[in-house]
Amino acid sequence: METTSSRTKMKTINGDSLTPILIFRRLQGTHKFLLESSAQHEGAGRFSFIGANPRKTYKGTGQEIQEVSYKTGKTYVHKGELFVLLKRLMPRISNTTQFPFSGGAVGYIGHGRTTMFNDDEIELPDVHFHIYETIIVFDHLTDEVTLIHTNIDAEKQQPDLEEMAQQLLNDHVRDEANYRYHALDTTANEQFATALQTMQANLNNGIARVVLPKRYVANFQGDAFSLYRQLRKKRPAAYMYYIEFEDHVVLGTSPESLIRVKGERVIATPTEGIYPRGETKSEDLANERKLYDHTGIRKSHATLVSAVQQELQSVCFRDSVQVIDGMRIERSKQALHMTSRIEGQLLPMLHALDVLKATLPPLSATDIPKKQATRYVKKWPHTAAIFGGALGFIGFNGHLDFALTGQSIVVEHESMHMQSTITVTKYTNVQNVLHQVQGEECAFLQLLANGGRN
Repeated sequence: METTSSRTKMKTINGDSLTPILIFRRLQGTHKFLLESSAQHEGAGRFSFIGANPRKTYKGTGQEIQEVSYKTGKTYVHKGELFVLLKRLMPRISNTTQFPFSGGAVGYIGHGRTTMFNDDEIELPDVHFHIYETIIVFDHLTDEVTLIHTNIDAEKQQPDLEEMAQQLLNDHVRDEANYRYHALDTTANEQFATALQTMQANLNNGIARVVLPKRYVANFQGDAFSLYRQLRKKRPAAYMYYIEFEDHVVLGTSPESLIRVKGERVIATPTEGIYPRGETKSEDLANERKLYDHTGIRKSHATLVSAVQQELQSVCFRDSVQVIDGMRIERSKQALHMTSRIEGQLLPMLHALDVLKATLPPLSATDIPKKQATRYVKKWPHTAAIFGGALGFIGFNGHLDFALTGQSIVVEHESMHMQSTITVTKYTNVQNVLHQVQGEECAFLQLLANGGRN
């Protein structure tokens, strides 16, 4: 079935013989992306989004954004504050569909360039987005696949969606590839524990929480998408993502949403507090009760919720900001998570990107006053960059959905970069958190160790 409006053209096909992974592998082109949700998560998992061949790319650092047009082959330079530039540059088209995302920007926002090696500096931009006119939506509820094209320029020739549909249904895919890696460097646990304790000692009413990255670097050879497939299989989450850029790939799974904007509705689901899953149903329920009743975790969670409420009140009608569902326990494959749901109504003069800016963890610390917080992280050798930022989409219709990227993997040439990020409040038990992170690191590397082979 094919439908067409003035700017948007859609074709729907039966996808019961397809999967998002197969669609991605059959899709022809460059700068491909895949955004997924695990069906194991409550309220998530209905749609996957796949795309390739963006119309343009925005790459920004400091006070400058480079706009690369693949239509003209030219690069344009824009000077100014990054969020102001993004609001001006992002295409806005009223292409309302039944899907959360039907075209627009896909990418990430981080903080500062990432230095991974002392003697081999690797830099990532502060913002990096591709603009896709054509995307593919996989509906896991109906097993339908919808191809959507939105014209940014009315005079531009539209792609043949029928030809693309046949490609997705019938094209041959190459044999599955493997990968391997060898560890090079990781942050010393003693150094990291000292840094966490120092940061915690400096917390006060002005700085509610801080976030520090813990680094891991490895040599990498092989196929990055095979690495993603292994990761999504072993560690499914509410947010799973794979995005190709010019010289690097960003992939990962994240249980933590940062912010969603749907029209005037703003939704934040802060997550603070984690406990392992039980091996039996009764043990699982017992662990859930332990998490819910843990005094320190509840205090830390309440601190985070209060900070997010303050952030949303800066971009929403103050009286509209409410905690809809507080301290709820959600399950992932590996752990139990304590989350809350906060909603508000966006101020009419603001853009969804204003909400993202207000809620994005700045540098390696979050909350107000943000400038004061940077004083405590200047001497920390590993900047958060993308690992302290967020990744997601900004639709042509203004809708926005971003996840935190604290456990992302960046594959750049023959290097694999990972960081764990730890949030610390004045109620956090630093030693317990560090022990938990060390265990997660070992488990994480073990699940990736077989090189993509089952």
